[in-house]
Amino acid sequence: MKKRYILKLCILISFFQINAQSDFRNGYILKNTKDTIYGLIAYQSDMLSAKKCVFKNEINSEEQVFKPSMIKGYRFIESKYFISKEIKTENTSKLIFLEYLVNGVIDMYYYRDTRGDHYYVDNGNGELYELKNEEKTVIKNNTTYSKKSKEYIGALKYVFKESPSTVKNVDNLKLNHQSLINITLDYHKEVCPDQMCLVYEKKSPKIKNTFGFIFGLNLSSISEHDVVDKYYYLKDSDFDYYLSPSIGMYYKVHLPRFNEKLFFQYEGTFSYFKQTTSNLYTQEIFYTNYYNDIDYEQYTFSNEFLFKYETSQKRKFCPTFSIGAFFNYAINPEYHRSLEVKLFSGYTRYTNEFTENPFSELDYGISFGVGLKRVMLKKKELFFDLKYRRGFVLLDGLSTNTFLLNTGIQIGK
Repeated sequence: MKKRYILKLCILISFFQINAQSDFRNGYILKNTKDTIYGLIAYQSDMLSAKKCVFKNEINSEEQVFKPSMIKGYRFIESKYFISKEIKTENTSKLIFLEYLVNGVIDMYYYRDTRGDHYYVDNGNGELYELKNEEKTVIKNNTTYSKKSKEYIGALKYVFKESPSTVKNVDNLKLNHQSLINITLDYHKEVCPDQMCLVYEKKSPKIKNTFGFIFGLNLSSISEHDVVDKYYYLKDSDFDYYLSPSIGMYYKVHLPRFNEKLFFQYEGTFSYFKQTTSNLYTQEIFYTNYYNDIDYEQYTFSNEFLFKYETSQKRKFCPTFSIGAFFNYAINPEYHRSLEVKLFSGYTRYTNEFTENPFSELDYGISFGVGLKRVMLKKKELFFDLKYRRGFVLLDGLSTNTFLLNTGIQIGK
């Protein structure tokens, strides 16, 4: 059972990756022979952009993959520019596509890998110097502290040494795209005002952090698989699906550094959950049947954390895909089990009632779904999501299954 859902999850992740690479935009590649070839280039994440360029001559043409050793660079029209450069690592060197941020008296470059963001500067001598801000461990009074090295401050002061006013501004400089671009432009205007300085970095899209209300319907049930003997009265149970409304809030954060179409979304919702089932357990050696009727209900507060991929930021109607995890907390759970023990002859030996709740008050698992986003007047968003949640910890041998149909209405930026 679990393998089946893991397979579905892998398929969905693969679908995300395929869609993330299908965003082709106008651009050109620069061949090592100095020829320029125009076409369409896949707009990828920062990490993938440093490793390869996926190029097509036309929208229906076959894809061509170029590594840094195969071309001089590539660029999107009036946007990002990547150039093949060799950089030094701890033990060796490697050839990658660096993103060309500024082309002036001082050149600035950037790339991202699994360790994070990396910035490089060329002060005109053709050599690349990494601007570092590594985590350092400091021991003081037998106490260990962690602090940033801020090595880039000293490096930039040396690079901008011909402009005392620029050097003064370095002390408060943050190591990010916009700060480096701005200070490099200021330096260029001061020391070389008669020459053009080019900025290739695409203007960062406005961060689209939004929040709003969520209204929905939840169709929930419990599935049984390999329940331990302790909970014999739940074996072979047939739980019905229960339909209930839900209400809550969401907060969505744009992640353009990873992908312009990628968002992180938190959803906090409140709903009601109810389940009933009956169970017959037989002990043939004693000619006895155990009849169990179970009623369980609770209010649920759900925390869901999603990565949401929106296929277009320009269309009024936009298909979306999501994947994530959820944590459900039970509020005021009420459990009741009625037991009747009868002999095969029909004689009732005894009855009993139980109210001790065997279910966990915390349930968590995976979530994935599809949806549709609609941009309304004043650029407010309305979205519809159809999702499936699979919970794993309600009880050993039991899993929760929930189908959700949600509507989200933006109320703020």
